[in-house]
Amino acid sequence: MEPIVSLIIVVYNGRPYLDGCLDSLRRTLPAATEVIVVDNGSTDGSAALVRARMPEARLLVNETNRGFAAACRQGADQARGEFLVFLNQDVRAEPGWLEALLEPFRDPTVGLTTPTILWMDDPERIQSCGQDVHYTGLVFARNFGASRAAVTGAPFADVAAVSGAAFAIRQKVWEELGGFTDMFYMYYEETDLSWRAGRAGYRCLHVPASVVYHAGRLDRPSPLALYCSFRNRILMVWCNWGWQALLLLWPGLLLADLMEWGLALGRGWPGLSAKISAGIWLLAHGRALSRLRARARRGSRVGDATILAAREWRLSPRVITGGRGGRQLVALCEALFCLNWHVAMTLLGKSSKVS
Repeated sequence: MEPIVSLIIVVYNGRPYLDGCLDSLRRTLPAATEVIVVDNGSTDGSAALVRARMPEARLLVNETNRGFAAACRQGADQARGEFLVFLNQDVRAEPGWLEALLEPFRDPTVGLTTPTILWMDDPERIQSCGQDVHYTGLVFARNFGASRAAVTGAPFADVAAVSGAAFAIRQKVWEELGGFTDMFYMYYEETDLSWRAGRAGYRCLHVPASVVYHAGRLDRPSPLALYCSFRNRILMVWCNWGWQALLLLWPGLLLADLMEWGLALGRGWPGLSAKISAGIWLLAHGRALSRLRARARRGSRVGDATILAAREWRLSPRVITGGRGGRQLVALCEALFCLNWHVAMTLLGKSSKVS
């Protein structure tokens, strides 16, 4: 019997987490689940640990780190399930998480689902319930820091994007969209995939009853993480907005970029180096970006006006800190984003009615 679900885990030097992750999966996975583990060039014996603790898993071992996006694609290429489920190596799952995560797929319009993700070290607090996506590509974790009780018993909720730490997608939707884009390497790949799914007419849902715990930290990004985040936000926006939308939204996009320069400056030379390197890379890969944009824009069934209506113009309070001055700066930026969003919505709406 072919497996209904293919669970894909990308591992990179994950020994501190794998025991807990694999143990929770042994206790919670239905019998028909196919497990595929992609070891992405680990040097700490992660592959050997997977062989010992979960010998039934299909293990793919890369000699070098190919990046998270490419490794996920590698695992998906081997999958036989009707649904693909992606899980980070530092995640542990509650009983029933997978069954709940798959339940919304009874609705054929649902393309992706994501669970309630709680902090591993603070299990009554929410890390994310999917993502809110700003129209400039900035991404905020939904319900970040809220109590678990805030979503207990809540119904399914449409979200702008799933969380890359844990999500499910129909295999046919993955194939239709082309999966993750290898060029992203890591970060923003799931946000880009969710955006393309929305443009193709599929819904992304948060499933409150599906619960996992994630050990990852968000407050101390490495220089590589900063570089990929700075670069991939622009890459995602470039690929997903049409020309008219880009023209109308450029004031907000410029403001978001200035905010990133402020964040980079706050990180010192590692942050500034990451931001500069991201800009140089984007300028040096103009032809590749044009081809990627043309490929990403194919098959769109939902217009930019509809997508923009579902995008945020507000900022998360976590974006800028600094007491009263920081709050005033956030308020000023939000006012400018709000103005730009409303003007663009008006003009895009008129354009879509004319066409």
